[in-house]
Parts: sequence; structure tokens; C-alpha cells
Amino acid sequence: MGIITLLARRVASAVRKNEVSLAEWNKECVAHKQQDGSYGMAEKYRSTCTQIGKYLSAISNSDLKVDELNGDFIEGFAKFLKSKELSENTIHFYLRNLSAMYHLQNNDYTDNPFRHVDMRACPTRKRALDKQTMQLIKDFDSKGKKSLDLARDLFMFSFYTQGMPFVDIAYLKASDIENGTIRYKRHKTNQPVTVTLVPEAKEIIRRYSNINKSARDKGMNKADDYYIFGIITGTDQATVYKQYRSGLATQNRRLRKIGEELGLDFPLTTYIARHTWATLAQNNGVPTAVISRSLGHTSETTTRIYLGSMDTKILAKYNRLTTRL
Repeated sequence: MGIITLLARRVASAVRKNEVSLAEWNKECVAHKQQDGSYGMAEKYRSTCTQIGKYLSAISNSDLKVDELNGDFIEGFAKFLKSKELSENTIHFYLRNLSAMYHLQNNDYTDNPFRHVDMRACPTRKRALDKQTMQLIKDFDSKGKKSLDLARDLFMFSFYTQGMPFVDIAYLKASDIENGTIRYKRHKTNQPVTVTLVPEAKEIIRRYSNINKSARDKGMNKADDYYIFGIITGTDQATVYKQYRSGLATQNRRLRKIGEELGLDFPLTTYIARHTWATLAQNNGVPTAVISRSLGHTSETTTRIYLGSMDTKILAKYNRLTTRL
């Protein structure tokens, strides 16, 4: 790219920045992420845009320009969010997204209005269940409600598979399973994970594979490969992502129902199965490095070297020890 062209683009960008309103630019950011196929970021930006729109309406300044965004505006936006009784982490979530959208338009960090803004996530209390409570969930009687049966089975499947996250369960395909082993890459970290299936997990897969195979044979899903649990049925990326998000919301709603019926004094969520597996594994003396590898966390070089030659049979042994109720 020639220097003249580069300068022309910078001038055009500066003019554009002076003209476009913050509300308009935020919508463009959402569209940009959708076009890139980054549907998760697009959804985060969209939810942030909603809050920004409410704040702009509250201060009667819907035509605020992007280059007019300053420390006072950010501080006012943070106070507005706090007045809605949102948690600190939720407020910081919106501020991080606003910062990201702002810097898509203005990548000059020398005059960064966010430089003094604290946007770090605060540590949150993690819940883990004991084996007695996990047994209660495993034995939960839905009284014939198939939706609650599915919710219970998905929760237990996460536990049986080394704390597999819900997103990876939703995207799990028949082709990811071979000879009693699941091999997949975590959506969040892109880390490869190998899980040797315990008998309980095999039974859950068999049950739902049969259901989805039946649907496929009837013409509802023509593909040779298919999503094991039927949470996702679409083919294009936008539809698939929406189905995953809807499935996650539905799963957590159903888990809360199960928790209430079991008399738990806190909401049951998908993450609890993952955290429970990690905690019980630790209580059973499983090395931290092994837990990190099993969960698909990114790890330090020394940990990767330590685990690089670890036999999957050892990981399977640890998982069986942890998941036997």
C-alpha cells in the first residue's frame, strides 16, 4: 500500500469518526463481527449496544459522536449501569465491550479515554457439589418430563466427561467419538481434549444417538454426521450459534428447576458440573497439571511437556476415580 493511499485512508477514517454517532458505530461493530462469523462477539456487542442506547436516552444525547466519547461519558455510563444493580463483573463486561468497539474505530492509544478505567473481572465464588448431591441429581425423577430428563443427562454427561463445557457438548458430533473415546477441541481455548468414556457416559450417548438417528432416518437430518444431543440442528453458522445460545439458556432454566425440586439452596447451572469434576478430582489427589489438561485449559510450557507423553489410560483412570459415585 502506497503512502498516499495510507494517508488518504487515515484522513477518511478521521472524517468518518467525526461524523458517525456512537449508536450508529456500535451497530456497525455488531454487523462487522457477524460478517466475520464471530457470532459470540456480535452478541456481546449487541447486548452492550442495548445498554449504551438506554444510557444515551437517559442523558438525552443520542447523537453523541464517537470522537466525543471521553472519561466523563465512561464514568457516567458505569454509574448508570451500577444504578441498575448490576454486578461489578457485568458492569466491567459492558465497559470492556465498549472499549473494544471504540478502538475498532480509533486505534490511537495515545489518547485512550479508557486508560484509567478498571475493567478487570472480579473473582467469583465457585460452587462444587459433593458425591452425595451428584448422586441425587443422577437419580432425579422427572416424573416423565423428557425435557428435565435431558437436562439431568446433559449435566451428568459434563461431569462424566472431565467437565466438558456445555458449548462443546452442544457441538459434539458422532464423528468426534471413536472406539469409546471423544476427541475434540475446546471452543473457548482451541485446546485439544481426549476423554475416554466411562460406562455412564457411553449409555447417555447411546440413548441420545438413537433418538437423533431415528430423526435422521425420517428425513429430519439428512447428514451422515450429526450432533449427538440434538441441541443444534442447523447448518449455517448464524443458525448454529443461535441454537447453541438458546440451548444454554434452556439448559440452565431446566437445571434451576431440578435444583429447586431437589431442595438445593443455590441455582444449579451447567458450570457446576465442570467445577465439581475438578474439585472432586483434586480431592482424590489428581495432580493439578492433569486436571488442567483434562479440562482443556491452556497451560504453561512445563505442564505441556509433563503431559505431552502421558498415556490416555492414566487420564482415564483418574476420570473413573473421580466420576464413580
